[in-house]
Amino acid sequence: MSEVTKSIEIAEYYLVEARRLMERGDVRDAAEKVWAAVRSATQALTAKIMRAVAPPRGVTWREFVRETLVKAGLTSEEADKWASYYIDVRDRLHGACFYGLIYEEAEHKPLMLKAEEYVNLVKRILGDTR
Repeated sequence: MSEVTKSIEIAEYYLVEARRLMERGDVRDAAEKVWAAVRSATQALTAKIMRAVAPPRGVTWREFVRETLVKAGLTSEEADKWASYYIDVRDRLHGACFYGLIYEEAEHKPLMLKAEEYVNLVKRILGDTR
């Protein structure tokens, strides 16, 4: 099994876990599982498209994810939107919600619910190349 395939399977697993935790009302741990899903899917994408799972020195994560998505065929506007989503999940769900113990449903729940769309986008981009 390739690392890309493994990363996608991990992302899918964490999405299921996040849904389960949200149903139980454990939003803090659900936020962390969403971050794990988005991070794993992004690693699969960047590994395949950019041949790297982290940006080179001097390049921000936003720029790295955006460039990856543009190379994968998204428009600049779509790539900007999804790169911003990645950063929001990292900073707001992983940072503020999980580590900072701050949960604001109106701010955080939409990010959690959008994770499946993001993972599905990555899966469509990767297609059968996983």
